[in-house]
Amino acid sequence: MPIKERGLQLTKNNWYYLMQNLQHREKTTGRSQQHLIVLSEHELKRVSDFIGNEVGIQLPMAKRTLVESRLSKRLRILGFNDFKSYLDHTLETADGALEKLQLIDVLTTNKTSFYREPDHFDYLVNHAVPAIVKKNGNNRQEIKVWCAGCSTGEESYTLSIELNEMSTAHNKLPFNILATDISHSCLSKASRGVYTERQAESIPLELRKKYLLRSRNSDEALVQMGPQLRQRIKFKSLNLMDERFDAPKNMDVIFCRNVMIYFNNELREGLVKRFESHLVKGGYLFVGHSESLNGIKTTLEQVAPMVYQKK
Repeated sequence: MPIKERGLQLTKNNWYYLMQNLQHREKTTGRSQQHLIVLSEHELKRVSDFIGNEVGIQLPMAKRTLVESRLSKRLRILGFNDFKSYLDHTLETADGALEKLQLIDVLTTNKTSFYREPDHFDYLVNHAVPAIVKKNGNNRQEIKVWCAGCSTGEESYTLSIELNEMSTAHNKLPFNILATDISHSCLSKASRGVYTERQAESIPLELRKKYLLRSRNSDEALVQMGPQLRQRIKFKSLNLMDERFDAPKNMDVIFCRNVMIYFNNELREGLVKRFESHLVKGGYLFVGHSESLNGIKTTLEQVAPMVYQKK
């Protein structure tokens, strides 16, 4: 029952005992205010400048709590008592080279899921791939797909499921998927292809039964992507801000969704231009539903919501 409803009046003694109790809790839990590590505006700017230069992601003041939370874990692991010391070590010394990779890793890991924005997969199998097959004619060329910014792999495996289904329907149509990300921890998880059953619930049941392997330990509630899905995907580390992608230039389809939302317009335009150069004529670029290319100079033509084609 709320205090007000009980008519309880806090006297000076009540306040004294209340504060004593709170102070005791702080001491016993190790969360006393004086031990909190706070990221200052100047320190956020140092992080933001580094991340912006390295991978193009913008970290405005609104992201300070997120940055503080994620980097606090690195401080605890390395034994630093404040962000200044951590950033001095990471950004200003030769010994911090490996930690720079960890810093990028923890700040570029983004949420993803199986069959996210499902209408894109419908367009892929009902329009894009049939058009590519028709263009190739009797020459059964391998369909080449690039999943750029693949995170922990859910999008890549969704593509593999859908293309495996298409391959069966089109007399074993050959295809391969290149999946890239800058985060080494994400790529490690993606290459294992192991997820919780809850994460996999968005995959249609009949496809789960067909392609997923359940853990032998029923208590773990884990599933693994089957070999016919994993063998079609090559996971690789790649920074989208590199002027020259270490990727083939004859892609039929590029998925880069919910990545450019973190870039400014100049970086988006440069990235789209490089994607253009890696698409074959008639190839498709899929971007996130909040990532319109309006205002960006490009020769790509929009053919569906957030789907663009190289004419």
